[in-house]
Amino acid sequence: MNYKVLYRKYRPDTFENIISQDYIITTLKNSIKNNAISHAYIFSGPRGTGKTTTAKVFAKAINCLNPENGSPCGKCKFCLNFKENPDIIEIDAASNRGVNEIRLLIDNVKLTPTNGKYRVYIIDEVHMLTKEAFNALLLTLEEPPSHSVFILATTNVENVPITILSRCQRFDFQKIKVNDIVTALLKICNEEKILIDEDALTEIAYLAEGGMRDALSLLDQLSKNGEKITLELIESEIKTVSLKTITDLLDYIENENVDKFLDLLNELKNRGVDYKSLIKKIIEVSSKRACTIKKNGNIKRLNFDDYRNIILQLSDTLSKINVNVDSYTILEMDLLQYFNLNNTIVPENNQNNQDKTDNNLKSKINTSNSKKQDENLVNESINKQDITDNFVNIRINNCFVDAQKMYLEKAKKEIDKYKDSINLDGKIKAIIQDSNVVVASSKYLIFTCNNSHNVDLANKMLNDIENSLKDEINVEYKIVFLKNERWQQEKEQYIKNLKENKKYEYIEEEKNDKIKEEKISINDVFDASKVEIV
Repeated sequence: MNYKVLYRKYRPDTFENIISQDYIITTLKNSIKNNAISHAYIFSGPRGTGKTTTAKVFAKAINCLNPENGSPCGKCKFCLNFKENPDIIEIDAASNRGVNEIRLLIDNVKLTPTNGKYRVYIIDEVHMLTKEAFNALLLTLEEPPSHSVFILATTNVENVPITILSRCQRFDFQKIKVNDIVTALLKICNEEKILIDEDALTEIAYLAEGGMRDALSLLDQLSKNGEKITLELIESEIKTVSLKTITDLLDYIENENVDKFLDLLNELKNRGVDYKSLIKKIIEVSSKRACTIKKNGNIKRLNFDDYRNIILQLSDTLSKINVNVDSYTILEMDLLQYFNLNNTIVPENNQNNQDKTDNNLKSKINTSNSKKQDENLVNESINKQDITDNFVNIRINNCFVDAQKMYLEKAKKEIDKYKDSINLDGKIKAIIQDSNVVVASSKYLIFTCNNSHNVDLANKMLNDIENSLKDEINVEYKIVFLKNERWQQEKEQYIKNLKENKKYEYIEEEKNDKIKEEKISINDVFDASKVEIV
């Protein structure tokens, strides 16, 4: 078997071929030139960034008979026979993590080098050692023989005891830059006669997430069929999504093309694209657009705050998403609100845009008296929004009329049971899983959502949710959803009304348009000990 995988074939054997770690390489080379070799080093950082490779090159360089500017010459007997050098000992701590293995290593530390100046011990994934093994290693690091050099490599430096860290020179490896990965891949493709598109190179570099080894593994996999590597091939083979597709997805939101947006999202779902990878890319492209807006000003419909909200919201979704809920449904709800068709969906924190919309509508009314149809459409839109706000106010009021602790406890148990139902519609389940009951009466419930952007969508689906509650667990409630900020305001006002002896009265939802209040004795209406709000 003569074939060697690309990441092994093209593993750097000199400092000059190690990419994106310039500061570390310069420091190590200077220590060799100045004959200032430490007895212990720790290389930390993400996978595939060159930690073990750098350790091997450093081990070769400090034993080289004729180092050139701190680098191994590649010509002396030690450089030529490096792979067979018995003075270079590699240990995988993931599979040799016990105290017995470390004690065996310590016994060998006393031995002098067979050929070179140093015996070098490279311990990979050192954070996997047991506590007892670390304690044994510590004794050697405190008083090591002058001919011994330890290089500890780890992807999780936080799990390495501080007593070990304090006895090592620490170097933190950074993720390799996308441009550096592209440059390296292009050179390899030319040498291996691999046909590849430029945008496919960039996509592989992005998918590697800063790891050169991962990039070479992907290139190896995609080149097996012998056909030209394109974005389409990457998307079909790796089940990923290109940056161009993400750009199209956000452009559909910018241009309010909801049909194409939903079609593309559904296509990604059917293709099995990993939702985490998809969300991360949306965040990245949104970040670039936000920075462009800050630099050049807003030239499209969505502004800086919109993209900032998308980034924060999707980051929150990524960390809190429930594996039992369709991830694409949550993503769909998160992004659909940024469509502003017919002024029915207005993103939170986008008040400036809303003010501009309202001003434009009023301007049309004042300057186009001859266009009665346009005026009617405008007034209808404004009145529709007024009615919606009033409907929410009425339901809040009616819930407060007889809100009690026992109703809240009962409702929480019912909603917990409802959340476990296997028959829930995907969108309803996503909303309910993200929501909490904060106050309850005998007939009304008030919910808040952890993700405030889902509130508008939830309130548009009230009938569906109420009918679902009745079908699944046989309870009937009138419900309403509030954003956390709105709920805090309503809760404070409710407490204030209690203190001021104000009474809430039931309001017929279809006949009235504002809440009525009148002062009476609080004891005539409320038993404060029975009331609980979250």
